[in-house]
Amino acid sequence: MLLAIPLLLVAGPCGAWDTPSHQRITKAALDTLPERYLSRFGAEAGPLVEIYCMLPDRYLEMEQYGFVRKSPGPRSAAEIRVYCVRPDGLVMHGVTGGRDADTGSLVYLLERIVTNLSGDRPGEAARYAGVLAHFIEDSLSPPHAVAAEELAGMIPRSAQAGSMDIHAAIERAMPGFTLGDRTQRTLGAHLTAAAEAILDQCLSGAGQNRRDLPSMVIAACARDEQALNSYRLRAGVNAAEILADALGTVMRMSDR
Repeated sequence: MLLAIPLLLVAGPCGAWDTPSHQRITKAALDTLPERYLSRFGAEAGPLVEIYCMLPDRYLEMEQYGFVRKSPGPRSAAEIRVYCVRPDGLVMHGVTGGRDADTGSLVYLLERIVTNLSGDRPGEAARYAGVLAHFIEDSLSPPHAVAAEELAGMIPRSAQAGSMDIHAAIERAMPGFTLGDRTQRTLGAHLTAAAEAILDQCLSGAGQNRRDLPSMVIAACARDEQALNSYRLRAGVNAAEILADALGTVMRMSDR
């Protein structure tokens, strides 16, 4: 049985994978979709990669800090709240460790994607798909596998660490990658089964990150970007594979 892992969800402008990393993971996943599925997003496929996969971060930046990015995208929290916040008020950003809540968030996002695709509303479907992408990607962000205090406790007492932001040093600037000709897997025949499968895979990947974090911290303190990139890519590829399977699964559901 997979154990619930306490993940740290850091809100604000500098709390997660940087924007290019989110975009690279999302693009790698979309690039594996069969053309008949990708075309259902139409012109919204580009914004899904460039803007929508960042909606949860942009929502929190604007809602909590009043920070509005200069790049294209939403200008107020109100205009994207419907995509980032469940009707019961729970913000959907990444795995929290509360299984019922996380499964509920995933079911909600999957259902919204299916419903909007079936209703030929590609823009709406793409925005919810972007939030799903962010949810999966942040859940696989290595420093999110432990609480901030535990991560800080892994830093060696050495002059190399100094005042380094270890969280940012580990997870930012992930190299680009592709999934090649990987074959997608179906995650379930219905929404709840798919949500459970996504959550289980996110928790499994977070568990691997947790085991690898001491080595990542050492590499970060040594400024060993080559070593860090191997961990970043493993986590990013894992997230892209989960997202690709999730999107392929809901696409098939929306065909019914």
